[in-house]
Formats: sequence, structure tokens, C-alpha cells
Amino acid sequence: MDYQQSTSDVQHIAPPLKRAAIIGTAQSWRDCPWDDQTLEVWGLNDAYMIGVPRANRWYELHPFSQMHFRDAKERDIKESSIPLGAYIRPAGHLDWLKAQPFPTYLLQAQPDHPRSWTFPKDEILAWWAPYWPWRLTKSRTIVPGPDYEVSTPSWMLMHALMEGYREIHVYGIHLATEWEYVEQRPNFEWLLGIAGGIGAKIVLPESTPICKAHYRYAFEPKADLPIQALQRKIVAIKQEGLTLRQQLGKLKWWAGHAGERADLEARLKHLDVELADTRGQLTRVQTQLAS
Repeated sequence: MDYQQSTSDVQHIAPPLKRAAIIGTAQSWRDCPWDDQTLEVWGLNDAYMIGVPRANRWYELHPFSQMHFRDAKERDIKESSIPLGAYIRPAGHLDWLKAQPFPTYLLQAQPDHPRSWTFPKDEILAWWAPYWPWRLTKSRTIVPGPDYEVSTPSWMLMHALMEGYREIHVYGIHLATEWEYVEQRPNFEWLLGIAGGIGAKIVLPESTPICKAHYRYAFEPKADLPIQALQRKIVAIKQEGLTLRQQLGKLKWWAGHAGERADLEARLKHLDVELADTRGQLTRVQTQLAS
């Protein structure tokens, strides 16, 4: 009886939670709980350059043939010297990948790289197939929609969900530059939403702009109102300056308008300073809202 009871208890023990942290190079990578050895660390590309203290696997999903290698001593590199569409990597990047003791996922496993794995794209897409939005065609037929992934972190997140990871941390991935914000961030946030919807616990650092807004729509004032106000002020300053220059152009130097001319020129100088100051305010506000 006791033996049967103990066997039943063993059968109901839950498997350990699979946990992983996806690490990028934005400043919040430091917030990862590095001392938590139960949390796997997944790096990508050349993020080792920032000095991550440990990793359990690595992803380099860019074709080697499209990489442009630069020496670590090169501080400035001319854009014109980089082939169009190339991915910049430090010299020795491929050797670093080969030397690591953990699995490295590549587009295709390399025979001279014993720890390399071919990234399982087809398996991942098959697992994710039910989650893509359906599409209404021109013939009014609803059909399965295309898959949607536009960054390495997106592929990593999809891979983690397929492998059964149900606590996923994201550090150092802000997707705040113009290209990332427009193209990559909506995709990554969509995938995080799906992950949460199927029961995964998503952990983000407080400083990341991902999955965060500066106001609650309809219940709070729009966060960009200060930006709109400053933009309107810039337009008004420019319009006043244009009007003053037109007035100044109509004054004839021989017609005795020296005093009026001096007043207009003084006002224009003041507007130049005001315009520069307002532009600076606008930049600061935009930076604050983007963070």
C-alpha cells in the first residue's frame, strides 16, 4: 500500500519549469539575474562583445557570406566601405562561435564547428502555424495567413516556445531605433503576446520600452501632447520669421526706416534663438518618451 502510494506521488511530480533569458546589447542587458543558474542565457550575433558573463546557447542566423568583418581597433568605419546589405561583425567572429562549449544555432550546421546546430526553421514554423492571423482574399475567401518574423530575437522567442520554455526573460532588446521601432518591435510584441496567451510568463526589465506605453488610451491625456505643443510652436516661430523677413524686404534703406529695420532684425535674432531652444526641448521630450 505504501509502495503504491509513493509511486502515485512520483507520477504527479511536475517537471521543472524551463526558463530562458534572451539577451541583446541595449543597456538593460545588465539587469539579467546572472547569478540565477536555473535561468538559461541565450545570446545572439556579436553580443559577446559587451561582456556577458555566461551563456547556455548562441544564435547567429545571418549568412556568413553577407558578413563584413572589421578589426576591433577600427573606431570609425565609412558606410561607403560596407557592402550594401552586409552585417558588420568583429574580426574573429566565426572563430569565437567555433570555440564555444555551448550549442550555437546557425542557418546551417558547419562540419568544422562541432557544437553548431542547424536552426530548425521548418519545425518552428509548423509549431507556430495555428497562431498566424488568417487573411481574407480578394475572392472573399478566408485562408491561412503568412508567417511573421523580422528579427533574430523573434526567431529565438518562437524557438523557446516550441521547446516548451514557459518563463522567458528579455534583456537588452529595446527595439527603439527608427528601423527597429517600425519593423521589428510590432513583430516582437505580437509574439510576446502570443507567448503570454499560451501561458508563458514573460519577464521584462523595467527600463525597456517594449510592451509599455506612457498613457492609458482614452482614460489619460495622450503622452505626445507636449510633442504636439512644441511642434506647433516651431511652426509658429517659422511663420513669424517668414513674415518678418517679408516685411524687412519691403523696407527701402533710403526711405528712412532705420528704426523699424533695427526692430525687425532684433526680433528675427530673438526668433532664431527661440527656435533653437524649442527644437532642443522637442528632442529631449522625444527622447524621454522613447525610453
